[in-house]
Amino acid sequence: MLTLDSAVPSAPFRHPWRNAIAVGRAFDLTRADLQQHLADVQRRFGYRFCRFHAVFDDDMQVVVQRPDGSLGYQWRNVDQLYDFLLSIGLKPFVELNPMPRLLASGTQTMFDFEMNVAPPKDPAQWEALVEAFLRHCVARYGIAEVRSWYVEVWNEPNLAGFWSGTKEDYWVLYDASVRAVKRVDAQIRMGGPATSKPNWVEDMIEHCDRTGVALDLLSTHLYQQDEHVAYPDPTVNSHQRGMFFIDTVREVQATVDRLRPGLEIHWTEWNAMSCKDTKSVDWTYNPSNDNLHGAAVVVRTCLKLDAAADTLCWRVASDIFAESGIAVSPFRMTYGMVTVHGIPKATGRAFEFLARLQGPVVLVKADAQARPRGAVWAATRDGDRQRILLANQVILDAPEGAWKETVHLDLPAGAYRLISTRITAGAGSCYESWLARGAPQDLSPAEEALLRAQSEPQWAASLVLAGPAGLDLPVDLAPGDVLFLE
Repeated sequence: MLTLDSAVPSAPFRHPWRNAIAVGRAFDLTRADLQQHLADVQRRFGYRFCRFHAVFDDDMQVVVQRPDGSLGYQWRNVDQLYDFLLSIGLKPFVELNPMPRLLASGTQTMFDFEMNVAPPKDPAQWEALVEAFLRHCVARYGIAEVRSWYVEVWNEPNLAGFWSGTKEDYWVLYDASVRAVKRVDAQIRMGGPATSKPNWVEDMIEHCDRTGVALDLLSTHLYQQDEHVAYPDPTVNSHQRGMFFIDTVREVQATVDRLRPGLEIHWTEWNAMSCKDTKSVDWTYNPSNDNLHGAAVVVRTCLKLDAAADTLCWRVASDIFAESGIAVSPFRMTYGMVTVHGIPKATGRAFEFLARLQGPVVLVKADAQARPRGAVWAATRDGDRQRILLANQVILDAPEGAWKETVHLDLPAGAYRLISTRITAGAGSCYESWLARGAPQDLSPAEEALLRAQSEPQWAASLVLAGPAGLDLPVDLAPGDVLFLE
């Protein structure tokens, strides 16, 4: 039994997942359909920041060569993107990358759109670009606005695919970026290293402590399936099943508390992309972000880590996403919380449930009965409304069954209105409905309307009676289900 404590509730949830949302790259955001998807997501959740790759990519035409051979800058394409973000209530979480071809020391590229990942041939040229960029932003949007942004240097420089230089080359890039930004204004917030899994965290703090270079925020990345990248031999994995992601985020928090107390921690990439073993790691065709599984991952992760970070930035808002070519299938099998048609996936519905957890948090006491290891719950009280959120996450390398539970509320005897909302296969999660129809690549208008309808969670309302001992609500969650009671 889960019993809601009748004592005074504590502070509301912080919801660090609401601090930022990502899209793929700058040039993607010139598309009208992606702008519409992002605006729709923003209306639903009210994010504060938006992060994306490649603001300096050659397709953005920022660095140009004049007839006399000198370098110049043009900002029209960047202005259009930032104007759009600010118009829908989003601030840029600026990611300084990639290397414009005219500044690059090499030709190595990443992704289908071939962004250059080489260090600059002359760090002074990179420094001049960054300074000119920030000065332009201040001139266009005002110093108060730009001071409210975050600026992050590069993306995953610990991976050879994203950075062809060394760690020492990254320090040169970081230091040059900081000098440029702080010359514009010392209060603009800078950080990094934006690494994968989260490497270089201690190195980053040590480098900045030793050199005196500013570090206003720490940023790094993590995905669920990184467990099987980090531990190809599962016999040396010390994490309990289903705890790798949660443990790792908490470990970084402990490291920062030890080395630089108060430093902001921003996880600027994560999502529900999961797998059961090293052989099934897949970054380009992985249905775990698209199907029911992702919903419970979202709920469990965000509830467990509510106090462990300043940002949990979901990557990405929409399947309009060019890293492996824009998807043509209704489901991309990779990153978005909405499909190419803008239909919410189960992950998007899960964030809706989290957003409904309003009001002070109520302690929930759990008895000693056995529960699936992916089971998670939370409750809030807002005036006369009690809200309870439950999820039964499937741990893919050790799947378990349904979760049957009783939720007890210590309420005075009488009648109460109960509204329940559930995400399950075919209601809140329409991926399974798409599969059942043969996974059509091209949707007819009727099929699209059907998937939109089946992306809606199950809703039910009833009158329930509390007796002298309070109210008992029996619940039953299939593997992967998410249930919200109010």
